[in-house]
Amino acid sequence: MQVHLRPLHWAAGVIAWLLLAQPAVHAQSMLDGYWNLLLDEDAPEYGAGPEEGDYAGLPVTAASRDVAQSWDPEQLTVPEMQCQPFPSTYGPRAVTIMRVWEDRDPYNNQQTQIETWIAFSAQHRHIYMTPQPEPPPVTPDSWQGYSTGRWVGNVLWVHTDRLKAAFIARNGLPLDDRSTMDERFFRYADVLTDVMMISDPQYLTRPVIESKEYWRAPDGIMEPYPCVPNDETPRPKGVLPMHLPGVVVHDGPLAYGMPLQAAQGGAETMFPEYEDVMQSLPPNPAPKAGHKR
Repeated sequence: MQVHLRPLHWAAGVIAWLLLAQPAVHAQSMLDGYWNLLLDEDAPEYGAGPEEGDYAGLPVTAASRDVAQSWDPEQLTVPEMQCQPFPSTYGPRAVTIMRVWEDRDPYNNQQTQIETWIAFSAQHRHIYMTPQPEPPPVTPDSWQGYSTGRWVGNVLWVHTDRLKAAFIARNGLPLDDRSTMDERFFRYADVLTDVMMISDPQYLTRPVIESKEYWRAPDGIMEPYPCVPNDETPRPKGVLPMHLPGVVVHDGPLAYGMPLQAAQGGAETMFPEYEDVMQSLPPNPAPKAGHKR
């Protein structure tokens, strides 16, 4: 009797292929699920935001400070602003739950995009994983921007541009519509880390690097986010809260005894060595003097 072994060799080859392919498939699916933001850093971003006039630790330009000093927190009560979503350069830093899922081509099983949904203000983001035609120049910019991604080992690299003008911090510091963001997503067991590198040729002298960590929620749920604007603070029609040119609010730095020069920010304030510089700065003026240039 003649015995044919070819089917056994074929089966062994298929099994070997499946074993070799499994790590790559797992790597590209490992971000799926619900993720709760860990509240272990940058507490002001989870609450009311940083103090007015406190720009320390950020590499802002003089133009950025000029824009920020016109900002008034009462702008958030204006109906047109109440339901405005966070941009993708800020949304991952705000306290809320995030859902991540992948889309695949049904014919070749290739990962085509990764989508994220952040509960607060219903921020829906698309990260394209396959080549896409660049949006035409006339395409409006958006809060989430245009994101493309690729896997480098088990790390997801994402580049985002085509963003609307927004903010780098919730105390008026702006971001230009030419800003871009590069991210690296790492997962270690049930902890997901998102490292964000935000660049802006207009308002930043060097990239701002932020990192956020999430904890996987196996039984996570996503609640709806209804938002209906209303007149919370009555004011005359056409009035927009703002500080006029020449008025500078230093209440935050003065309240905490921060030198006003340090509160102006700049790349030099990003590094620990700046603490030695702060020791030689002149004392702050009286509180009333801090309101005028």
